[in-house]
Amino acid sequence: MSAANEQAEFMKGLAEALNSKEIALPSFPDVVIKIRTALEDPTCSADRLADVARADPVLVSRLLRSVNSAFHNRAGIEIVDLGLAISRLGFETVRNTAITLAVEQIFDASQHASLTDRLRRLWQESVRLSAMCYVLAQRSPNLNSDNAFLCGLLNEVGKLYILMKAHDFPAFLGDDDSLQNVLNDWSPSVGKSIVEAWGFPDEISTTLDATDAESASANAEPAMTDVVIAAKVLTVDADSALSGGATVTSVSRLGISADSWPEIAEAHEMYVQSMRQSLSG
Repeated sequence: MSAANEQAEFMKGLAEALNSKEIALPSFPDVVIKIRTALEDPTCSADRLADVARADPVLVSRLLRSVNSAFHNRAGIEIVDLGLAISRLGFETVRNTAITLAVEQIFDASQHASLTDRLRRLWQESVRLSAMCYVLAQRSPNLNSDNAFLCGLLNEVGKLYILMKAHDFPAFLGDDDSLQNVLNDWSPSVGKSIVEAWGFPDEISTTLDATDAESASANAEPAMTDVVIAAKVLTVDADSALSGGATVTSVSRLGISADSWPEIAEAHEMYVQSMRQSLSG
């Protein structure tokens, strides 16, 4: 079957899955569900959260690596107690670490060798985007930086789904231009379906198809969509985004300039290294 015919067949199946709300990736592990449930209780303590986390040794290792990273532990005093680590990191960071672990495992779940490099690159892009979203949101007091992190982390799940499904259409998968067009056009809708099925709030799902609104006032209060839009352009080509030429409204609205960029870039790289350190084992 030709690439064009395979693409037509693939698109038909994708549209049907979206219309019937059958777009799905694997559910999160029990430990993630239990952590999210525990955090819904306002009386949840660090010790209780530690008891839940101990059910997953890999998560425990990730939390201890994270709390001892340069980003979270600039004093360099090693922390080995899980309860203390959770207290230092904060409950939302614990939640995000668990979700990051789960999403990483989904990215690694494909047994198809032809997808390995694509998915690895996509995962690395997600890591850098989530770190940039976190750093940018920290600069705006009205925005939740932990939720911004999730916006970045989950931004590419639609592409993940499309790539995994496209494996059964080798001619289409090998047509880079056609595949990229489908990824660009369809991943936001697919991603929103997945994020909503995973039970994340609208604040996160609405950022998946955000586009820069040039007509909006650059002086308006920044929103989460601004964080994601700005993070995308800054992680791809910061020089162009900060030049005096093509102004990106979201970058301006967040108050990011050529003068403030070096500090932001340094914080971003430090956070990326922290994530890589925690994800390395």
